[in-house]
Amino acid sequence: MKLPQATGNKRALLVEGGGMKGAFAGGVLLGWKGKIDASDFDLVLGVSSGACSAAYFVSFAKSKWQKAEEVLAIWYRDLSGKKLINLFHPFRGKTFLDQEYLIDYIFREKVRLASERFNTIGVPEFRIAVSNLKTHAVEYVKATQENIFHLLKAATSLPIATRGKQILDGIPYSDAAILNPLPLKDLVEAGYKEIVIVMNNPLDHVSRPLGFWTSHMAFPLQRKVRRLMRKLHHFHFNSSRAMAKSPPPGIAIRTVAPEAPLPVNLTGTSKWSLWKTALLGVEAGKKTAFSFRSKRALEL
Repeated sequence: MKLPQATGNKRALLVEGGGMKGAFAGGVLLGWKGKIDASDFDLVLGVSSGACSAAYFVSFAKSKWQKAEEVLAIWYRDLSGKKLINLFHPFRGKTFLDQEYLIDYIFREKVRLASERFNTIGVPEFRIAVSNLKTHAVEYVKATQENIFHLLKAATSLPIATRGKQILDGIPYSDAAILNPLPLKDLVEAGYKEIVIVMNNPLDHVSRPLGFWTSHMAFPLQRKVRRLMRKLHHFHFNSSRAMAKSPPPGIAIRTVAPEAPLPVNLTGTSKWSLWKTALLGVEAGKKTAFSFRSKRALEL
């Protein structure tokens, strides 16, 4: 599934993944509260953990922004310690990263994601990037009330940490980041003239190629996927950042990114580190929301 083609001056929001670094993006979207919301975009696209924060962002009605602080607290209250990621989970019949806890308990019950909003008129189209393990290509699946929870499991199906795949309509899907962690070029080619990117790594961060053993442990039985991971992951990560810094003619690209490496890493579960990361995101969101308004970049 490709991105919907845009005509005219369409705006897109792209939210990067990065495991637990996603607390930063969650903070940014909360920092926009009252100034920028999902209706200011024609398309919202989430990758990996960025899809989780983007899902809540899209689901907020303008009158429900007070729930945003509860959603942000998920990162440091519900995902810290040994609740989500635990080396002993496999001894209890779970994966290292417990997707059932994350999606089926947190998103479906404790801090309920208003999935019915995805089928509501006036809500922007919400797409989630996933890797099709049959075609070895990234697809952009439209989120609906019916598929959102399975789709989020596919987007967060990290190799090694989880079962590595989620079946959607009989097809195995995995995290899009294994092939393309920041599909900026695809948005440009789809015709979007104004793109806002929320990044969970500094804009100047450079990704190195994934190692042989990392890819082998991730997909021991799928040689082609392993080779594509080593070839494409760092290429798209780095080339998208280069494009963000020097956009093609006629394309406006604005980035919200941490100025320095975040306190938390990809799998970090320290409550303090997650809280600090989320707070840095809120501060960045408030700062950039003001910038967008003053430049009338989003016509607010």
